[in-house]
Amino acid sequence: MTTTKKPADKKPAAAKAAPKKTAAAKPAAAKAPVKKAAAKKPAGPIQVDAIEAHPEFDLFTYCELSGETRIEHDLLEELEPRFDGWAEKFLRAYKIIDPAAPKGGGHLLIWLEEPVEDEIEGIWQDSPSAGMAFHNLAIHMVMTTAQSVVPELADKGCAPLPKPTAGILKAFEQLGLVWNKEGTVNRQFAVFTRMPYSEGCAICMLRPKCPNANDD
Repeated sequence: MTTTKKPADKKPAAAKAAPKKTAAAKPAAAKAPVKKAAAKKPAGPIQVDAIEAHPEFDLFTYCELSGETRIEHDLLEELEPRFDGWAEKFLRAYKIIDPAAPKGGGHLLIWLEEPVEDEIEGIWQDSPSAGMAFHNLAIHMVMTTAQSVVPELADKGCAPLPKPTAGILKAFEQLGLVWNKEGTVNRQFAVFTRMPYSEGCAICMLRPKCPNANDD
């Protein structure tokens, strides 16, 4: 029987020195994040859209506007046909949106072209009373048109005139209109107001001179 020698016991390897503990470096104090000013989003382009307007002559409203209680038959037979003719040929209505303006930037612009002014002036030369009657008819048309688009104007009885923004002034130019510092355009019969209705007298440029101004 053969025998085998037991292998000599190996000496245990020298234990490695435990690594020295070093003091952990204190993390640097976190700097407060610097808030960057939010970049202003550029306002979108001005939108100018034509509105199909079909105002209707209303005798009661016309009499109220004119301060008359009755209209002579001959004059009445001229008023409605003239109203319809002007509406078809010379009435202009636009919705203008300036994203940079308050309250959504919506505005309504309505006017009658210059031939209506010339026609009324010619009538006035022949008969001042008839000229006044057709002058009131033109006012009735632009106001009736505005009220059909912005119904609140009928309840208020007027159309507050806001100060146009730079973008809207450019839109006026595109439409062939000129804005005057007095708060008018270069058309005698015109309405410019916010759409939808908002703020009333509070935003109206005519407030200092208006006898009906209030804080609605």
